[in-house]
Amino acid sequence: MAKSTRGHQERLKAIETLLLWEGQVSRPRLSELFDIHGTNLSKDMAAYAELVPGNCCYETGVRAYVLTSDARPQLSEGKFHEYESLVGTMPAEGLRAGVELLTTEQHATAISYRPFSRIHAAIREGKQLSIEYRSLGNPDRHQRTIRPHAFIQAGPRWHLRAYCEGAEAFRDFNLGRISRVLDPKATSLPGPEADIWWNTKIELRLVPHPELTSAQSRLVRDEYMGRAAALVFEAKQAVAKYIVRNYGAATNVSKEHPPQYLLAVDKPETLPPRTFI
Repeated sequence: MAKSTRGHQERLKAIETLLLWEGQVSRPRLSELFDIHGTNLSKDMAAYAELVPGNCCYETGVRAYVLTSDARPQLSEGKFHEYESLVGTMPAEGLRAGVELLTTEQHATAISYRPFSRIHAAIREGKQLSIEYRSLGNPDRHQRTIRPHAFIQAGPRWHLRAYCEGAEAFRDFNLGRISRVLDPKATSLPGPEADIWWNTKIELRLVPHPELTSAQSRLVRDEYMGRAAALVFEAKQAVAKYIVRNYGAATNVSKEHPPQYLLAVDKPETLPPRTFI
């Protein structure tokens, strides 16, 4: 994400947004987002702490302002789209150089800042969590013990990559299906270094669907590939399925046909088993 030089008031709102959704804010974290001298960023954080004293306190151990237990949105709405816009996963609404920008990409992740910040802390600190979760296989709320290590933003939904104690394997959890998150605690569960699918890189090639005519294939190549033969990704095996879904690419051309599928995965049989599950 390109750094911003937004004004003081916008930076105060950004400080609150980071506090709410990440549980803390520090000068190094702000410097990743703003092209402002570090001294000014420190002044901004101090100004926010003075303006909204009940929302944060400075902890010398982590050299950051940390969210308090009774913090509430004051300069922001406390909505997930504000965090998405700030960290660069989704374009902000409004005008760009006098040109209107509209997006049909709307997030579909129903989660509040308190559980999200606990998950964020668990990832930072390498700890495990107890969560209440619902899935299609078990739609009633039930408890899972997980060790999360990464977020995945895939189209309108956010997922959590984590080791699941019950499944004894790494799984993706839809953030919108998490209803409760307890505070992080020490763990002996495997970490990201043991996540083979996460650490395995594959070459994913998307090509025009073979059932298209020559003229249609040229059109698709011009639109998606800059006239190249394929759209090529070096992707983590664990996230390849999300790339395929985002592009609406067929993985089985004998069952998935145009016009619904304009793209197809090239030679899917050569990729590791279960890549698209």
